[in-house]
Amino acid sequence: MAAYDEFLAQWNQGVFKQQRLGQAFYNFFDLHKLADQTLLRGLYEADGKKATAMISKSFEIM
Repeated sequence: MAAYDEFLAQWNQGVFKQQRLGQAFYNFFDLHKLADQTLLRGLYEADGKKATAMISKSFEIM
């Protein structure tokens, strides 16, 4: 959860200007390195509530 908290802190500070929430999450965690992109389909393009829902559905954040 520390990494997710760091991501959210940076997001809230405006570090990811010009990026959608899903795009920033995808880039922050280097998700392009995963071989199976099935669960990530659409995350990069998602923003706001849609991105939050996709993140919650696809990842177990403790």
